[in-house]
Amino acid sequence: MDPVDVEVVMSVVVPDLDAYYGSFTSEREKEALGVPLRLVAAWSKNDADGVADQFTEDGVMILPGDVFKQGREEIRSFMAAAYAGPFKGTGVTGAPVDVRFVSDEVALLRTHGGILAPGETEIAPELAVRSTWVLVKQDGEWKLAGYQNSPRGAGATLRW
Repeated sequence: MDPVDVEVVMSVVVPDLDAYYGSFTSEREKEALGVPLRLVAAWSKNDADGVADQFTEDGVMILPGDVFKQGREEIRSFMAAAYAGPFKGTGVTGAPVDVRFVSDEVALLRTHGGILAPGETEIAPELAVRSTWVLVKQDGEWKLAGYQNSPRGAGATLRW
């Protein structure tokens, strides 16, 4: 994480990294959890490039509302349009609830979080999500191969 991102994460997005990491305190876990931290930092600046750069070249992003984007360029384009429209001025936040290493180069993360409306510090129930992150280590750096989130809690819309 470059110094600008650390500053943003520490001062605005995640003022207490120890609290963010919770029980995931090994250096390996913290390294993998750097991906959501970098994504949150990029989102806080509404930086489509910064968000897309967290993905592998062929990474996949799946969001509610039938959003399926594959590849860094598709993700970058989608996020740029979103930041010019419905996500303008928004942030995201979340906390890890599960970190698993499938191998030395594959990690599965689960987080609970959501979108922060402009100026808000708490997630509105309708914007709360449960996210799954599939990370791969490429050239010594963790990247997102796949990301998917679903509504959770009061915001969940699936009806049985």
